[in-house]
Amino acid sequence: MQRRQFLGLAALTVFGGALAANELLDQAQPKLMPKLYSANDNSLGEHFFSQFDLSSRTLRQQKIPMRGHAALALDECSALLFGRRPAYTCVRVDFSTGLVESFKSKPNRHFNGHGCLSADRKLLFTTETDYEHKRGMIGVRDLQTLRPIAEYESYGLDPHDLQLMPDGNTLVVANGGIETHPDFERRKLNIDTMQPSLVYIELATGKKLAEYRLADHLLSIRHLHVSAAGQVAVALQYEGNLYKQQPSSLVAWQPAGGELQLLKIAPNQIAQLRGYLADIVYDPQQELLVAATPRGHCVSIWSTATQSFIQALPLAEASGVSLGSKAGSFLVSNSQGGLYQLQTATAQANLTELKLFPELIWDNHLSKLGYHF
Repeated sequence: MQRRQFLGLAALTVFGGALAANELLDQAQPKLMPKLYSANDNSLGEHFFSQFDLSSRTLRQQKIPMRGHAALALDECSALLFGRRPAYTCVRVDFSTGLVESFKSKPNRHFNGHGCLSADRKLLFTTETDYEHKRGMIGVRDLQTLRPIAEYESYGLDPHDLQLMPDGNTLVVANGGIETHPDFERRKLNIDTMQPSLVYIELATGKKLAEYRLADHLLSIRHLHVSAAGQVAVALQYEGNLYKQQPSSLVAWQPAGGELQLLKIAPNQIAQLRGYLADIVYDPQQELLVAATPRGHCVSIWSTATQSFIQALPLAEASGVSLGSKAGSFLVSNSQGGLYQLQTATAQANLTELKLFPELIWDNHLSKLGYHF
């Protein structure tokens, strides 16, 4: 399919597809009290998967065999956690029983920290790297058994995040573009030639439907948020030398069926973000994007209505973000054990501490099960 055809198809099908996909998800997932899921470590270097109940403010934890990255809530009691890149293990945890199920990558592969489900919640898709052949892969597993049943190319290096589009038939993949190999740990081997991309893949065939790249090849495409209307938000990480040059932006936005474009930010404002965003979430009612900015020690707020940066609120090593349990709010974690509510539907945005766990080091993502009211 040509890019022009893809854009036209996206524009025609996004609203009907979004409704169909959301109806499937609503039927499969009952209405539950809000819970947060996230990976965390402690001061001893032990790894955990945690569930935080927003109603009772209580925490459940399960020790796990690897450092986790992104979580994917399955129901009121269980969730998946994907190993932090590079990782060879992911887990499914049932917090009601304490059962921890591990599943491994194939030989010469490692997981890249993210996954998503099919619209019928029967298939699990994971981002992976085939490091022997220097290619990105999307693993396809049966969710019930967690066994691999197929795989697709990601059409780029270093696929990190991926999300299901509202039509239920398309994956969008963030190819970070960075070559790595376990023999060199996390060393980046191709910065001068890296080519990040945002790729759309047809689920039925694994074919590439469209591909988008930014003008600056040093902006690694890392994390995604997909709205019910098919809009895609992209959190970026800059791989250039910040002492020599700042990136032009760290957030990209793609309207449904439109072009991928950077949101505007002034040079003096971009400098405080230190070239790195960790997690991103979108509130369509407010037309706001919120991103955790750990190296810049802040939470950054962006407007899709004005296509620009709004402000940054100080927060030491902000790590994960999620939509809040109240209208006009977001939830934020940091690596110092804090969970916060960010209120943006007021005259002045503000952060309020919900709970502090001084012994915990929250990782870069928050996954919420429940309603955004």
